[in-house]
Formats: sequence, C-alpha cells, structure tokens
Amino acid sequence: MVHVSRELWVVSSALLFLGGCGGCGREKLVAAVCKVDSDCESGLLCDNYRCIPAESKSCQVVLDGNPILQPDPNAVALGDLDTPEATQTVTLNNLGNCTLTVFEASIAGGATSPFSCDECTTSTAFPLEVFPNRARPLELKLKATKVGQVSDELVIISDDKEFPELRVPLHARFLGVPKLDVTPNPVDFGYVAQGREGLKQVQVVNRGTGVAPVVIQSVTLDPANTQDFESTASLASPMSLAPIGAESGSLLSFELKYHPRTTAKHFATLVITTAKGVVTVPVTGNAETPPKVTVSPDSIDLGQVQMGHSNYRPLTIVNEGGAPLNVSYVWAGTNLSTDLFAVPMLIPPIAPGAYLELQVAVTVTAVQSYNAMLLLTTNDPAKPSITIPVTAEGVPSNGPEVVKVDMVFDNGSNSAFDEDIRNVDVSLEHPYGYVCNEQNPAPTNWGDYGNPTWVAFGPKKNPERIILADSIHDGTYRVMLQYQEDCSSLPSQLMAGILGVSVDVLWAILAGGIAPSPGQNIGQIISNVCLSHSSSEATVKVYVNGTLVKEKTTHLAQKGATTYALDLVRAGGAFTAQ
Repeated sequence: MVHVSRELWVVSSALLFLGGCGGCGREKLVAAVCKVDSDCESGLLCDNYRCIPAESKSCQVVLDGNPILQPDPNAVALGDLDTPEATQTVTLNNLGNCTLTVFEASIAGGATSPFSCDECTTSTAFPLEVFPNRARPLELKLKATKVGQVSDELVIISDDKEFPELRVPLHARFLGVPKLDVTPNPVDFGYVAQGREGLKQVQVVNRGTGVAPVVIQSVTLDPANTQDFESTASLASPMSLAPIGAESGSLLSFELKYHPRTTAKHFATLVITTAKGVVTVPVTGNAETPPKVTVSPDSIDLGQVQMGHSNYRPLTIVNEGGAPLNVSYVWAGTNLSTDLFAVPMLIPPIAPGAYLELQVAVTVTAVQSYNAMLLLTTNDPAKPSITIPVTAEGVPSNGPEVVKVDMVFDNGSNSAFDEDIRNVDVSLEHPYGYVCNEQNPAPTNWGDYGNPTWVAFGPKKNPERIILADSIHDGTYRVMLQYQEDCSSLPSQLMAGILGVSVDVLWAILAGGIAPSPGQNIGQIISNVCLSHSSSEATVKVYVNGTLVKEKTTHLAQKGATTYALDLVRAGGAFTAQ
C-alpha cells in the first residue's frame, strides 16, 4: 500500500481542481487561475483568482448595480511652488459593485487655465470604464505663467448615480523661481604680495522672481584647510533670502581675505550650500607676478590752443607684469580748470602684456596758461603713484565768444569709496530744443548755434561741464538740471555687490565706461543700507571767455526732479546769464 503525505495530497487535489487531468478527457472547471486582471485574456477580469467575462460586472447585469466614483485626492493642493511646472495624478476609484463609465473629464478653465490634462483632450480616451474595486489614473499638469495663487477644477462626468458631475478643486501658489547670485564671481584678488592681505566683499543675493526664497545652509572654503584664503561668513542656522526685488535688504554679505603664505598663484573654491543644491565660486590670488606699469611720455605739453578749440595728446599706459594692472587718475594743481580733461573717464583693468591710451586734452575757454598734474594711482607695488605734468597755452581767437557752464553738486567726497552716489546731470538746450548732455556729449546738428561738448570728472561725474563755442546766431539757451539718482535709492556698496564688481568698477558702469551684466537695470537695484540722502544742492557757474558772469545754487528735493537753473542769452553777439 502506497502512503501519500497530507501536503502532497492537498496540492495534487488543487491542481486537479484547477486544471483537470491531462488525458482524462474531463472539462476544466474554470478558465484559468489569476491574481490580477493582466493575468487574464482580453475581455476578462480577475475576480477571486478566476478570470471571468468583464460583461458580468456591467451595471445592467449586476443585481442592484451601483457604480461609485471616488477621486483620490478629492482636492488637489500643490501648495507653495518655486517652479512654474508641476504634475499631480488624480486616481479615479470605483468603490461600487458594477462597472463605472467615465464619459469625459476636463479642466473647467479650458485653454486659458494654468492646469491641463493631456489625456482628457485625447479623443480615444473616453468613455473609459473603471471596473469595481479598480482605479484609473489621470495626470494633471500645472504651468504657471505668473506669480500668485492659481485655482481651477477638474470636472468629471460619469454614470455615478449620486454625483454624475463631480468637481475636484485644483489649487497651487506659484512663489516665483529663486536664483542665487554670488558676486563677484569669480573672486579674483589679482596681485597681493606675500605677507600682505587683500580683501574682497562678497554679496550673496536671491535674484529670483516673485517671493520664492533661497535657504542658505552653509558657506565654506574648499579646501577647508587653506592657509591663503579666509572667509568671515558664519551661519549659526540656515538663512532664508527673499528675492532682492521684493526685499531690498535681503542679502548675505561677508569678506574673503587673501593673505598669501608663499610666492605663488593660489586657488580655492567658495562653496555655498542651499536647500536646492550647491553653488561654487572660483577664488584666485596671485603672489607670484605683480603688475608692472610704464607710461609715456612722462609729461604732456598740449601747446598753444585757440579759444574755443581743443587739442589731444595720448598717454600710453603699459602693463609689463603678470597680473592685471589697475589705474585710476585725478587732476591736481593750483587754479585747476575744467578746461583740462582726459578720456576715458575711468580706466578698465589692463591685462598683462596689454596697454591703454589715455587721451589727455584741453578745450580752451580763456586766454591763460594751464599748468596741472595728472596723478595716476596703480596697484604696481614698485610704482603705486605716478605724476604727469600737463601744460597748455590758451591764445586769443577771432571767433565768437566761448561759454563754459560748470556744475557741481553735493554727493559726499568725490571718490568711489563712500556710500553717497547722488547724481545730478546738467544739460544745455539749444534755442529750438536740441540738447548737449551725457547722453549726447558732442552734438553736430546745432548749426549756427554753435558746437557744444560735455565732459565729467571723477568716478562720480562731479563736476560736469559744457563748453559752447562757435555760436554765431542770437538766441536763448537753457541750462537744465536733472536729479538722476539719490543715495537712498542706489547705494554703491550693495549695488556693486549685486552687479558683481568692485565699487570703483561700479562707478565705471555708472559713467558709461563698462557695460553692466545683460538684463540688469541699475536704476531698479534698490536698498536702504546707505546714508540717508534724498536731496542735493547743485551750483552752476557760467564763464564767458574765462570770466565768471553768473553763479547760482539750486535745491533738488528728490530723485526725478528736473529744473531749469538759468538761461544763457546771446544778443548782439554777446552772452549774458539770467
């Protein structure tokens, strides 16, 4: 007698029940065994481990059939988003006892809605069937076009007896796109001698849109054990930066120090870790090859120049060293005249092996001798300053009177290193409305009303002057003052950091010598971290053939103010100021 174990007997019996016997000729009791619908052939459903016809779940077949639609989630709340695009799946669950038919689904707002459903607009997608205790997904998309709250509804039409039209609320709030900006980037200290120290102010701002913040978790240097660079940034806890356009004072400012221990070129990386990822900024310094300046000639004689005429001589500045050469200049001397000037107003860094020609010039408005000194300041450790004597001789002319308009205004010291950058511009208007000013410094369309020229001095364009020569037609000219910027709306240190430049290069940008980064509107970069200056005094002096004929001080109350300071009247060939 053969003994069969209980376990083997159970398995054999189950196989016999489910599949029958291979050659006994008996019909199978069920079509197949299954776990999920995909285990069954087309048109069949898996029900209690059996493949059954899908039609058997139709609401017309099932006794007391009742399809029940239950969306999950029943309200879509995407919350606060710092990206304009997002997706969300809504699952259509059938909790009833017969097949649910979904006739259509759509976004209530239509094509103008920031929400969309690609499948909902596909002609072959509907009607769709959801069998009992089963679900079908719908993918929704959000593409926000503006910052703020957005809402809509997903409308579902089905044969649910209680809710044939069911609406799923859709909500999201687009905060804008955060954008961390570190300036300057890269941080280049240029040449710093071994044993000396260089400092760079680093500004970290969120230049994103809307109100989306950037959360800064840490600021470090890599390698962490660098002996040549040091950061003063210290965060006790994560720091949230709102967009600078929304909160003007929202920035992280700190110093990087370069104190080279060896005569070499040094490198490190500034690592800023945020909740969105890591931003790295190269940091470099050069203690190996300093800049080396040479200039020629060592003095400039502009010669004899007739009243109302100009003469130019080039001053060549060469960098024979191995690091960028920084040069700035000022005029000095007794009885200094604005008839002497130089262009460009500010000198950009001169690369190793390169040169720049500074045009030194005079436009004569008086019969007199001109004696001045052009003082150059450089970062060449061997020649930190150079003095260039400049001379000229103004001689009479048979031409008409020459008029000079000098304008100075109150904006602190005339250097690039304070926080007061109030700016007042002067314009001279032709009797019929043509102008000479910073934007149009040498117009050529004045005809018989003369040939005017505009120049400005120093990093703050203070003073500004206009010289009018060759006027042979009587008429009234007007001197107009325009208050372009005040310190409370345009602080130098903050703005330089935002633009990623040093303060002196910022002045070059304001003076038109260097273009700002693409898309940047300097007038919109606003903060409240400078001196509280919102008004300015401007003084205009008028000279005719070198003689002072009028001096007037005008108060400008606020940015945007425009006023006519005085009139220049030419009558019978002679100028007067009124």
